[in-house]
Amino acid sequence: MPRHQIEFTDMPKRRPMQGALIALIAVAVVAIGLLVALFILPRLRGEQPEQAVEQPATTVPAVEDTPAPEQSGPDLSTFAGQLQTGQVESIRVIGDSITAGYLIDGFDDPSDTGVLVYSGNEGEYYETPTYVNCWTNAFRAYASQQGVTNFVNAGISGFRMQYLAEEPDAWLGDGADVIVVMLGANDAAKESIEDFRAFAEQALTEADARSKHLVVVSPPNNERTDAVNLYGLDQIDQVLGELSAAHGWEHISMYDVLEVGTDDFFPDQCHPTEQGSAKLWEAFRTRLGLA
Repeated sequence: MPRHQIEFTDMPKRRPMQGALIALIAVAVVAIGLLVALFILPRLRGEQPEQAVEQPATTVPAVEDTPAPEQSGPDLSTFAGQLQTGQVESIRVIGDSITAGYLIDGFDDPSDTGVLVYSGNEGEYYETPTYVNCWTNAFRAYASQQGVTNFVNAGISGFRMQYLAEEPDAWLGDGADVIVVMLGANDAAKESIEDFRAFAEQALTEADARSKHLVVVSPPNNERTDAVNLYGLDQIDQVLGELSAAHGWEHISMYDVLEVGTDDFFPDQCHPTEQGSAKLWEAFRTRLGLA
């Protein structure tokens, strides 16, 4: 064979170790590339791999670490709250014979206060003596202990919502910090429930305008023998409740306080005895939340 020809069979053969090394380097390069793609590049962009960041455990505060809520003060939207905070100096109670204490001992005596509670088309009427054991005088005694310096029992036998609606100045006078109105027992025997509603809305609106706070009281149920009711006192209660809710007046019901046919009433089954009047005061005090 000529000398210038290369005999390929004489070329060195590639060793197996060199091939394995090359393959290992290739795998390492791929692995490094994956690490860069998964961890280094996201960090440079401000991202975090979803499984790479361990979320801190949520700590639930212990019950004892939770601050106790502050104690709320008296509800100043109620008569009880206003009385408790010394905002009531004068009270005027508008009502009929149940408020005046009709038939209870001493009712017919001359007024010991000389306070004129009404002067108008129906005549002139003075305050019931303060020693008559009616629910209103029990209210008077309580109010005086709470700092009320001017209390008027303007209960007049036979009077109705219509009188208050038609002559508010004659019956309300100069008004008061708080006016309490309990009327309807006579109205149920005199006019339709529709007329009573109209008179009540007008009368109570007038009372509201002359007071800082108005309390509307539904009278107790009765089965009077001295007159004929045109409808039940439950309808009076319903009307007064609806009007109070619509206008934002404070309302309590005495409808269920007395039991007809018992010693709660005099024989006419309309006017409360001393026993019945004491029950009215207790219900009035409790249902208004008075201490």
